[in-house]
Amino acid sequence: MEKNFSKFPPYQILMGGYLSYRLKQENAYDPKQFLYFGKNVRVEAGVGIAAPERLYLGDNVGLTQKCYINAVGGCHIGRGCQIGGETIIHTTEHQYTGGESLPYDRVRLVKPVFIEDYVWIGHRASIAPGVRIGQGAIVGMGAVVFEDVPPLAIVIGNPAKVLAYRSQQDFDRLKVAGEDIDPFKEVPILKVAPFTRRKYKTELKTFGFDVSDGQEFFHYDKFAKSGERLKPVPGRTQSKT
Repeated sequence: MEKNFSKFPPYQILMGGYLSYRLKQENAYDPKQFLYFGKNVRVEAGVGIAAPERLYLGDNVGLTQKCYINAVGGCHIGRGCQIGGETIIHTTEHQYTGGESLPYDRVRLVKPVFIEDYVWIGHRASIAPGVRIGQGAIVGMGAVVFEDVPPLAIVIGNPAKVLAYRSQQDFDRLKVAGEDIDPFKEVPILKVAPFTRRKYKTELKTFGFDVSDGQEFFHYDKFAKSGERLKPVPGRTQSKT
């Protein structure tokens, strides 16, 4: 239908309104469209997906606002993965050698992206075609990933490089316990770590974090009235490290 009517203004207006509406809706995609759509998957408003029939989304996956996934070449996002807002994932790239046109050929090269279980990808990261990201890895905000990422690695930068590794012991403990984060629930607990207390000793109180009595954990309720959103969590005080 789109091929036949796309040039008619009434159709353009209708489709433009529909697309605008869908961009503002959460979980706007039909799970039946996907290669696999797991349990408790959250697709936030504004997420764009090309070729969902070639996109695998494991259980408890969260796709944050304005992500874009072009799954034409095939994309697997494993269990418990959380993908930060405005992240871009591509699974094909243009052929530019031995082609028949410029600046690139009319042929696209298939390069699937495979993201293993429990990967956390930060805001505005870019995942290039053909990349595999290992289990439990963390991709830092704004990182541009051109090469495979080892399991449990923490990568940052452009191009992304390994900064450190997560604790294998902690990861295995939480994985065995089945402690997946729920993508539909808020994360209201804020922790003022020792490093932050040392660096911002005088500024913290200005921002509402009074740590003078040893308080380390705070609860943030975005639905409360202004001035009442941040409250200390009773019984949880500063660690010594």
